[in-house]
This record gives sequence, C-alpha cells and structure tokens, in this order.
Amino acid sequence: MTSSVRERHARLLAESRTAEPRARLAQASTRAEFLLRLSRTVSAIQNPQRALETLVSVLLEEMVDVAQVVVRNGPWQLVSGAVQDGPIHSSSARIVEGTPADLDNALRRGLRDDVVLPKAGAARRRALAGFLPDPDLVDEVDALGCEQLATLPLNARGRSFGVLVIGRSPGFGFGDAQNFLDDLAARIAVGLDATLVVAESRYVASVLRRSLAPTDLPQVPGLTLATYYRVAHQSQELGGDFLDVHGPDDDLILLCGDVAGKGVEAAVHAKRIRNAVRTAALVDRTPSSILGLTNRVLVSEAEEFSEGMATGVCARLRPEGRTLRVDLANAGHPAALLVRADGTVEEVVADGVALALLDNTTYDDVELTLHPRDTLLVHTDGVTEARGVDDLFGDHRLRDCLRGLGGLPPSALIESIAVAVSEHLGERAHDDIAIFAAQFSPDPS
Repeated sequence: MTSSVRERHARLLAESRTAEPRARLAQASTRAEFLLRLSRTVSAIQNPQRALETLVSVLLEEMVDVAQVVVRNGPWQLVSGAVQDGPIHSSSARIVEGTPADLDNALRRGLRDDVVLPKAGAARRRALAGFLPDPDLVDEVDALGCEQLATLPLNARGRSFGVLVIGRSPGFGFGDAQNFLDDLAARIAVGLDATLVVAESRYVASVLRRSLAPTDLPQVPGLTLATYYRVAHQSQELGGDFLDVHGPDDDLILLCGDVAGKGVEAAVHAKRIRNAVRTAALVDRTPSSILGLTNRVLVSEAEEFSEGMATGVCARLRPEGRTLRVDLANAGHPAALLVRADGTVEEVVADGVALALLDNTTYDDVELTLHPRDTLLVHTDGVTEARGVDDLFGDHRLRDCLRGLGGLPPSALIESIAVAVSEHLGERAHDDIAIFAAQFSPDPS
C-alpha cells in the first residue's frame, strides 16, 4: 500500500478522542465530504453489479484494506469484494443456491457487529469463509493478516437488504469511528437501494417489453408483411398500440389496436386484449365474432372509472388461388386502407363500437379481395393525429404518401409514411404509432 493511500485511510479512521478540536473538525469535514462523494457515486450508477464494484474500489482507495458488499434483490444475491491492491471478485447467484451461515445471519439480523478473527489455522479460515463467499477472497484476506471484520447492515425502506463487510491491515482497527461507520452504511444503503429500484423497474419493463412487443412476423407463402412501431414515451419502450399476427398460413388472423392511455398500464391492457383475441379465434375465426367475444371479456373485467377502452381492426386472410380473401371487422378504429397495385387507394368502410364500452356489442364483417401486389394497410390514430406546427397529419397527407406507391413492397409504403409523420412531428410529443401492411404476392408460377 502506498503512503498516500494510508494517509487517506488515516484521515477518515484515525482516533479522534485525543485530537485537538481543530483536528477533529478537519476530520469531520473530511468524513462529510467523503460520504457525500461516495453517495453520489453509487447513486449515479444504474447497473447494480457495477455499483457494487465501484463502491468496493472507492472504499479500498479511501478507507479500508478489505471491502465486500452483499445485496439481495428479489431472488438474486449480488456480491463484490476485494482486498487492497487485489482483483475485485464479483458474483451473482440465486439466494437458494446458498450463502455462508454467518453472512446469511448478518443479512437477516440487520445489525452492526464486530468480528474478531482467530490468529491462524483452520479456525481462522472457517471464520473468514463464514462471511466471504469467494474462496479466493478468503485466501487474500487470510494472507493480509486482517485481525477484525466489521459487518454493517444496509437498511432502507424498513428492510435489511444487504451487508457491508470491511476490515483493515494488522494493527489497525476502527476505534471510535462507529458513528461514522453507521453514517457510511446509511449513505451506501440509500444509494444502492435507489440503484436496485431502478434496476428492478428496468427488469420488469424488459420482461413486459419482451412479452408485449409485437410478435415476430411469420413467413407466410404468398404474403409479404411489414410493421412499424413507435411508442409515445421512448424511455419506457412500451405503449398501448398493439399488433399481432397468428394462425396457420392459409387462415391468418391480423390484429391492430390501440388502448386508451400510454406506458406500462396501457401495454399490459394491450397484452390482455391480444390474448383474448387469440382465445376467441379458437372458438370462431370470423373477425366479427372474435371482436364480439373479446368485447364481452373486456366488459366483464372492466374496473370502474378505468381507462379500459380500446379500438381495433381484426382481419382474416385466406388465399384463394390467384386472389386473397380478406374478412375484416372494425371496433372504433381508424379505417383500414387498400392500396391497389395500380396506385389507387381505397378506404375500407367497416364501422363498429370501440371495445370495452358496451356489453353484447355486435360487429359486421366486410369482405375484400386482394389481387397480386395489392396491399392492405392498417394504422393507429397516432399517424393521422400526429400534430405539426399548424395542424394534424390527417387522412389527406396519409393518402398523399401512398399515391403512386402501388405495387411497391409493404416496407416501402410504411417507410414513406413513417418519414412523413416524423417530419410533420418534428420534436413534438406524439401518441403511440403502429402501422401494419400485408401485400398479396403469390408465386408467379
């Protein structure tokens, strides 16, 4: 250890009872500055494992010769520890996989304790192994000759979620620094708790995102599919617009919808609707029947004063020789568009009440016929209601984007719309946006 590191340790942990008032004041100022800097450092790191490793590095650099941090987050236990001038040992494992008995007891009790280590032999190694899960760290602390360990609980929001284990070189203890160590543990606990909360929120969001994101488009002979999805709150990466395609290649169900609200709650509700539609399709694959049964489910589950309303378009696609038959029903959603191969754009007129408003609502099917290179395009109101400087994007701009693009791949149609909407929006806030296009492209042979 360099003399400068030893001096930093001394400034924080030197005995202060016999020091002059000026020296005690200087030490108090140094401790306060250190605690503030440490707290800000830990709070700024949003990855829990990196936060632990950074915390261990700072403690070894500024204060102690042995440092280990253990935190429990859900079913996981994260550990990071090291000795002065040694490598950091980090691990992540499920709690059920086992924790050394003494460390587990310290985690459960949530109380500060001082552990005097045996001088040498098997008893010393057993004592070290009771607090240090990593065998290599046990070897390094044993070789260092550490005589005492201090276990400091990490408590926040009324619970004990971790423990800090620290030690110093032979001949050095913690003296009258107990109040400072308590403050240290409290500051670390607040910072790490904030990091864990953010990490847990991101984990939950990632799980929801994977389960709620539009499903991968299937490879269907005779069809070319394309989608575009943009959420209102980019930080959440979740929204209330939803797309889904499912079923056998010769009897495909297409769903595009929009849930009232934004963010995680809307995305969860969208997932419920997708599941209800898939279930209803097992009973009757007619779009009007699917929407009717889904509506009954949503009405029966609706909570009072909740924003459970949703709109949607459901279509059934079935190849019939050189044409594609499309049966379509609409539940209060913006009208679907049919882009013919010659460039003409037709509105699919199909009216129906939004989902989750009225019980026993019935819907009507509209039958369409797609010829080679005709494209069915469905979108949410985030497209037409995108607000520019003076007005909304509107249906007229949408149709202008599509004119002359007949026969082009559906991805080209969607990209044209997405670019135009983005230019119209600029940097303004917007609603969730979803676009789905299906082009009939049978094998020429």
